[in-house]
Formats: sequence, C-alpha cells, structure tokens
Amino acid sequence: MELMKKEYLLNVDEKGRIVIPKEVREEFNITEKVKLVVEDDKIELLPYVKKSYRGLFKASLNSKDVDEVLKEALEERSKKWLRDILM
Repeated sequence: MELMKKEYLLNVDEKGRIVIPKEVREEFNITEKVKLVVEDDKIELLPYVKKSYRGLFKASLNSKDVDEVLKEALEERSKKWLRDILM
C-alpha cells in the first residue's frame, strides 16, 4: 500500500472554526464528528469512531436473542467495511 501525503492551507474564522475540504471528508467518511489530538507540537484530525452500538444497527428483534442480533449486525458491518477498504 502506497502512502500519500497531501497538504491543505485552511482558514480559521473568528470563532476558531476550519472547514475540512470535501475530498478529505469523503475519503475518510467524515460526516458529523472528528477527533482532534494534540501531541507535543503536532495536531491530528482523526475520523471519530463510535464506541456505542446504540443507533449503529437497524434490527428487528422479533424473537431473536439480542446477542445474536448484535453478532449478525457486527458481521454485516465488518464485511461492508472490508469491501470498502479493499476497493
């Protein structure tokens, strides 16, 4: 896998906001939140990863066990994620 590096010059408005370029938001699937990490003299923006399952999967429980529904949903989500990164 070839690493790429791109640089962007971003404006900071009077409220301290910046706009992440559309191509970057699309490439990293940034839709709502982003994680800001400050380490020594560096600033990193990272895609935000949910730590909660709430609202992440749409499932009808019917008579299924919750653990089974979560397992199936995670498998489905993992397959989609793998397809996305391999394409």
